Amino acid sequence: MAAAEGRLIVADTANSRLLSWPLRALANDAPAEGLAGQPSFVDKGDNRWQSPDRDSLCWPYGVSVAGRMAVIADSGNNRVLLWELAPWELVP
Repeated sequence: MAAAEGRLIVADTANSRLLSWPLRALANDAPAEGLAGQPSFVDKGDNRWQSPDRDSLCWPYGVSVAGRMAVIADSGNNRVLLWELAPWELVP
């Protein structure tokens, strides 16, 4: 779990994806607004049920942020990924 630019980013290990929420929405039980590693919020397959790719995940265990880079421990693929954070609009 990491916070960056007003967002909380969480490794959702069992669903092989990263999720994010705006920090301002956390107290309201809001659903996640950001997604990485899967094509949609309902998909859950390790590496999207295919061979590992540069933007797929298999059991991501942790995430940290350094500047505009996310560092992801992709444990099921035995690798560490460096992903540039996508720009997002901060809504007041």
